[in-house]
Amino acid sequence: MRYATILLFFSLFSLLGCKQEQKAKEQKPAVEIIKEIKKDYWENGELATEGVYINGKANGQMKWFHDNGFLAGEGPMKNDKRNGLWKVYNRENGKLSAEGSFKDDLKHGKWKIFHENGTLWKEQFWDLNKIITEQEFSQTKTQNQ
Repeated sequence: MRYATILLFFSLFSLLGCKQEQKAKEQKPAVEIIKEIKKDYWENGELATEGVYINGKANGQMKWFHDNGFLAGEGPMKNDKRNGLWKVYNRENGKLSAEGSFKDDLKHGKWKIFHENGTLWKEQFWDLNKIITEQEFSQTKTQNQ
């Protein structure tokens, strides 16, 4: 009888332990991905920023605007950092003033800087936010710096 009681006790204990383990496996944490397009505005009502956010971080194509309505810059973001080709625009006329690449929010690779009339002014090469070379262009010749 004593042997049967001990056996029954351990059997129940084992079954309860298995049942709890099974519940733990069923309760996986839920991962909810929230994707939204956010827009922020200047005090004057003009659009300031527009872009895709995933779980509260900028991920995807982003646009920034000057308070006069002209596009200030655009490019891809990944986890709140600029990555890939970015374009920067002139505040006064909205024309392209620079374009180049970012890597983890640092200038990296080739950058082109333009005059207000759209002609190439400078070409720069960057390595993780450190300028490596810069070449200035003029109407008649180029100057290496």
